[in-house]
Amino acid sequence: MRFAVVDIETRIDKALLKAVFGPAAANEEEAYAQMRTQLGNGFFPLSLHVPIAIGWGEVNADHVLESVTCLAEEADSEEAMAREFWHRAERTGDVLVTFNGKRFDLPVLELQALRWGLSAPGHFAQRQGDQARHLDLLDFLTNAGAVGLRGGLDLALKLIGLPGKGAVDGSQVQSLYEAGRMAEIRQYCLRDVIQTYFLFLRIELMRGHLDHPQYQRALALSSHFLAQLEPAPQA
Repeated sequence: MRFAVVDIETRIDKALLKAVFGPAAANEEEAYAQMRTQLGNGFFPLSLHVPIAIGWGEVNADHVLESVTCLAEEADSEEAMAREFWHRAERTGDVLVTFNGKRFDLPVLELQALRWGLSAPGHFAQRQGDQARHLDLLDFLTNAGAVGLRGGLDLALKLIGLPGKGAVDGSQVQSLYEAGRMAEIRQYCLRDVIQTYFLFLRIELMRGHLDHPQYQRALALSSHFLAQLEPAPQA
């Protein structure tokens, strides 16, 4: 069994926001500002999020991290990015590993399949049955939402000795995108993929899917990726 660690960064679809929630607004920016005020600068509805970076970490059957990349980076196309994600997910059949992917990453990507007319029969078939093709680490750590995890991914990472989120967090992605700082967004996305992998490795040890020698071997063979966790740039 192979795995793919997935993380997405998103922008807000201001055109869709205005069309659906702010038709009386003078323009998209006014509609966006009005919703920000309504939300108290809180989290925008999932339905308005569009992936602008999708991180993908290849993990082999021995739980060793082989590679980390941002999908369709060269194309710089949101459609190409979504298309590449669903192509990989369907072709490989890898178990997708996320943190909060059940409530955010995958629903956002499913809406992009709807937007662009993409087919993912394997994914949608398994969604109706067991969840063997998706492991949501937050779901595991919170007993399927029965308890909270205040501090989220940053806390879980620091709990096991990793750097955590650094200077950039998800709330800054929209402003980075509007400033054209896509390289920084991709770096932030890859940091999350790498650290989520090491959290996944520790959880696999907890679950008994790895014994201590197997865990230590995977950790040693994957540890060179930790060198990529340079401090995130200031926004």
